[in-house]
Amino acid sequence: MRDQLRPVLAAVLALVFPGLGHLILRRWGRALLWHLTIVGGGVALLTLYDVETSSGLATPVEAAEAAAAFPSEVTVPIALITVLSSIDAYIVGRADAVARERVDATAEAVRRRAASADDDGAAAGAPATETDGEDGDPVRVECPNCGKETDAELDFCHWCTEPLPWNDAE
Repeated sequence: MRDQLRPVLAAVLALVFPGLGHLILRRWGRALLWHLTIVGGGVALLTLYDVETSSGLATPVEAAEAAAAFPSEVTVPIALITVLSSIDAYIVGRADAVARERVDATAEAVRRRAASADDDGAAAGAPATETDGEDGDPVRVECPNCGKETDAELDFCHWCTEPLPWNDAE
């Protein structure tokens, strides 16, 4: 449930404050990039269209009136970039959730194979010693990072060189 709400929360926070949605997702570089893009673009547009801003906005009503006074040539691009930031935060959050689900599924498959190997009399905690069939080939599992089939005897994927989840258990 938490993985399903995280992308939505990131998207909403990206609408409220530039870069905050990406910070929730722990994407520091993207958060800084979006924040600088939106704030820098806003400053550049305000300078380009020579919009005067008053620094003494004491009440929310005054702030709303000042925002309504901005020309649409300034507000529309800033709003568009903010919406794009929000969409990006949602997409990145959704991709992170899918990657976590894939890692969990791979780890669970390895645990099940290890449990079945233990039931057959194999050494405990060694899912890599199980063979797939009569030909003696090692167990093949899907890498949670790149999705390609890799050898379970290795502690890393030989395609993308990322550590496999069962490597942490040892």
